[in-house]
Amino acid sequence: VVAVPSLFMNLTIVTDLCSIGTLFAFVLVCAGVLVLQNRPDVQRGKFKIPYVNSKFIVPIAFIAAVAFAFTQYGKETKAFLLNSPKTVTTVNFVTSLNGDELKIVREEIVKNAAPEIMLADKIDAESYLSALPGDRYEQFISASKISFEKKYESGWSLFKHKIPMWIFLIICLMICYYCITHNLSLIPVLGLISCLYMMCELGISNWIGFGIWLVVGLVVYFAYGYKHSKLAQEV
Repeated sequence: VVAVPSLFMNLTIVTDLCSIGTLFAFVLVCAGVLVLQNRPDVQRGKFKIPYVNSKFIVPIAFIAAVAFAFTQYGKETKAFLLNSPKTVTTVNFVTSLNGDELKIVREEIVKNAAPEIMLADKIDAESYLSALPGDRYEQFISASKISFEKKYESGWSLFKHKIPMWIFLIICLMICYYCITHNLSLIPVLGLISCLYMMCELGISNWIGFGIWLVVGLVVYFAYGYKHSKLAQEV
């Protein structure tokens, strides 16, 4: 299930899928520890982790993180919550342009660039725009005559990339609630949150790929297990 697709897929995609799969396994382990914590009927093994009550630590830490985001990264946080239009990356911007639009951008670069840039037809637009600082790039894009749709990412095309982070935030709120009501152990809670956060940073495309890969893997394993099950043969 893992080795065969790696022969035909991009190596970066394979490593991302392996990473998200590994993190997902750790999430399941941490969640399992938290579930077993409140199951006194389940037999305990010899291995134990130190118990630290997260009833107050996790909710306070979550509130502090939200406050930090609004105070230190207020503009970015509000843009995330309001799904405000976001300037596209240099590569996406340049590659989306047709010949006439690229000519316009080159002329705009000549108009706004340093004096040594003289000939518009010799300008590498992508290299020039990539070298601009973030604020200057946004100013250039804002002033450009290119259509809004090619300059900014907005609506569903922007929101879909935020879905993993919204899932993370919702789960964090749920964890805070259960920490207060069920006195969850701090160590597995921190493990679950940290692994889930790293999963969210891998992006929606990796989540979709992982979901497909997971379903295919489960089908293969269950089909093989159903056919070769020794328990089924005994029955």
